[in-house]
Amino acid sequence: MNELIVFSELHKYLNSLGPMKCTMAAKSLSLGYKPISFSGAFKKFATLYGDKKYHCIILHVDPGNPESTRGKSVQKEVQQILNFEIKEMRNFLLKKHEVYVPFEVIDSKEKLELLKAFLKNKYEIFFR
Repeated sequence: MNELIVFSELHKYLNSLGPMKCTMAAKSLSLGYKPISFSGAFKKFATLYGDKKYHCIILHVDPGNPESTRGKSVQKEVQQILNFEIKEMRNFLLKKHEVYVPFEVIDSKEKLELLKAFLKNKYEIFFR
């Protein structure tokens, strides 16, 4: 599946989860998604990175808490679901409170649907 299609589909899906503030970075192709509540915007939920170095979706599982290790367990979970190993695919520093899914892992409609279900589950947990 073409990575631009994956980027586009994920963009549409993230915006469909609920009221969302979407911001674009000034110097790179990245879109940040912050859910909005009645009390204002929450912390960032996800980022789509189109930049060559990253080319992935980053899920912020414990935003604002860089010492958290929750991302590591969620990273293992998504790797099992989508059958990939991030350390074999990317060599940038992986933050302990974030989850990384490279676009090239999403090579079929089935995997896209699995990722969407995973994102919806994490979104619902994030906003309970």
